Amino acid sequence: MSDATEPTPEGTPAPAPADGRRMVGGRNLPLAIGVGVVLAGLFVGSLLWHPMAFAAVVAGLTVIAYFEAGRVLRTVDLHLEVAVAIVATLVMLFGAYQAGHAGQAVGVAVLLLGGILSQLSDSRRLDVVRTLSVTALFGLWVGFLASFAVLLVNRPSQGALVVFAVVAAAIFTDVGGYAFGVAIGRHKIAPSVSPNKTWEGFLGGVLTAVVLLALLLPRFGELFTPATAAVLGAACGVASFVGDLAESMFKRDLGVKDLGDVLPGHGGVLDRVDGILLALPVGYYVVELLV
Repeated sequence: MSDATEPTPEGTPAPAPADGRRMVGGRNLPLAIGVGVVLAGLFVGSLLWHPMAFAAVVAGLTVIAYFEAGRVLRTVDLHLEVAVAIVATLVMLFGAYQAGHAGQAVGVAVLLLGGILSQLSDSRRLDVVRTLSVTALFGLWVGFLASFAVLLVNRPSQGALVVFAVVAAAIFTDVGGYAFGVAIGRHKIAPSVSPNKTWEGFLGGVLTAVVLLALLLPRFGELFTPATAAVLGAACGVASFVGDLAESMFKRDLGVKDLGDVLPGHGGVLDRVDGILLALPVGYYVVELLV
């Protein structure tokens, strides 16, 4: 997610399509919107149905993300132990559902121990330290951070609303950042990482999240006041922006445009949830402290 479209690693614009489809930033806009609507329906539907259904959707997305990331990493001679990451993440997600933080901790232990055992059992192993580092990084980035969504939805009071609020804060920040960045963006934040992100876009995006959450969340019961909703919006907005920048940094370092292509018009799963992933633990602790 970004406040303006990023160029390809080579800095050249994407070619215009030959069939007349409307393209924005090298992406098929109608197709991207359609995929976004389907994803939103899956997210909201599972969230309203049952916490376990939502956990299953999160698990499915992480599995896809690992397969995509593993394929992309192979193109730059890096290896992700996909099976280890998937097993550890499933333990983190459903462990969080059953046992909270203890379940998360067991999943992290499975990730680290499983990575080591997989290397010990591989007689053809090469670049052990790099492989273990990549596996641990992606396992914590994807699985551990995603498990906070399960902790949030499994709250005893209005868990679905809290998950929706955290995800909405990330989306509002992204949309607001794009609008403000295009309209008044002048001062670059990190041009070597994401050349189109500006301080004006960042501040405008966070302000959008703060205002909209402060206006909307108090209408859904007594869990949030305008003040606590605003704090949640600010904290998750900043976290989502940092998460977005972090993934841009990873992709720049790897020399790739996206970390997958399973979502037409969007890229990969990780390209869509980069900001949300970091917003989840921040939102969890804000809610634990203030609500």
